[in-house]
Amino acid sequence: MHKKLIALLLCTALVLAFASYAGAIGGNYIGRDTTTAGQGINGTVHDLRRANTNLGLYTSNPADSLDRLCIFCHAPHHTYRLTTAGAVGTGPLASAQATYLPLWNHTITNLVFTPYNNGPDQPLSGPKHAQSTDSLLIQNGTFDKIGATSLLCLSCHDGSVAVNEYGHAPQNPASRSAGGTSIAAQYNIGATGYLANHHPIGFLYDVVAGLDPEIFDSNTAVFDQTYDGGSNQIPVANLLANGKMECSSCHAVHNTGNTGEKLLYVSDKNSNLCFSCHNKGHKTATITAAP
Repeated sequence: MHKKLIALLLCTALVLAFASYAGAIGGNYIGRDTTTAGQGINGTVHDLRRANTNLGLYTSNPADSLDRLCIFCHAPHHTYRLTTAGAVGTGPLASAQATYLPLWNHTITNLVFTPYNNGPDQPLSGPKHAQSTDSLLIQNGTFDKIGATSLLCLSCHDGSVAVNEYGHAPQNPASRSAGGTSIAAQYNIGATGYLANHHPIGFLYDVVAGLDPEIFDSNTAVFDQTYDGGSNQIPVANLLANGKMECSSCHAVHNTGNTGEKLLYVSDKNSNLCFSCHNKGHKTATITAAP
């Protein structure tokens, strides 16, 4: 009887330990709000491990026996290789646009993207809009192509590639997954390559700022983390990629160095994130009641 009681207690302890582990990963996942911002990738929306019960829809097939976080995007060997001259070795050859490959292990999108467009009736006259930076400027004056960093993000967030589609031959079969589950609709930013109704990316930030008085230049534009209880003021210039506004200019994909919800560098409470770049209002620490 004594041995049975000990065995029962041990089993109970193991169940509780696993439940605690799974809950720590999948319960109120890190990065959802400002209270857990900046605490690392574990348990965030970018943590796709089996034990992450909150995001269990993306279980890899076959499941990674080591429950690794990083393998969904990165691997030490046989990853994508650049298309530059002299690139050799095993691993798939990246498209010409994929010029940034941080040991990239996830299938890369091959969609052609339609950039931001706010419609033909945008204001193009008057002193305020003498040189509009709306869709025409972004499309014709400052837009080159979606930057390589954003292309990696869109390899999940355009819905064309399964979230758990990672690994390439000749990797160990246990380190590969053919995938099959695409990202949920609310996170499908570039469905069918259409980005015309989303915040523009891939444009030269300071060209826009030089033409539009309602955009701060990249050194004046600051993500002020003091409003979130932090101590840093990060110039937006530090987060541009080759001078371009990209996905990673606003989002910290590993949930590090940020203080805002949804992996944002600062919270958008009181629209403080927007007012970091857009000179249309002012940042506030609290909401002031109307007189």
